Amino acid sequence: MSNILDRLSLKLDNKGSVARDHLANERTYLAWVRTSLSLVTVGVAIRQLYRVAVDLNHGNDSTSSSIGASVEGSSHSDPLAGKVLGASFVSLGMAFVFIGLYRYFHSQYLMTKGKFPVSRLMVGACAVATLALLVGLLVSMFNEEH
Repeated sequence: MSNILDRLSLKLDNKGSVARDHLANERTYLAWVRTSLSLVTVGVAIRQLYRVAVDLNHGNDSTSSSIGASVEGSSHSDPLAGKVLGASFVSLGMAFVFIGLYRYFHSQYLMTKGKFPVSRLMVGACAVATLALLVGLLVSMFNEEH
């Protein structure tokens, strides 16, 4: 088993800032994973809150009175909106894991060549996608059914 791990590991001479740079690259990947987990958590929470609101609007009081009091006046009775928003956040979270993984290995490869990639387009695209979902969430919060 250790022979397989030795073959998969990249071994570099620790000259200058090599170790520090590679450890920073790992921390950056972990930040991508944390962001991903946060987006997935938000997606699950949105889905559950929409479900609770639908249950309360249909008189199916399966929740405690404290939760009922906080969403009783809510206009979120469209279960499809909750599913779409929740799934969108979860999907973006899953994409962030893959983006972080790509970024980690791409940066690692270039650092072994003495270069470092600047990822303006990727960061901008992630920011736009996250902002679009947040705007969608804001719109759905103020969308009242008549």
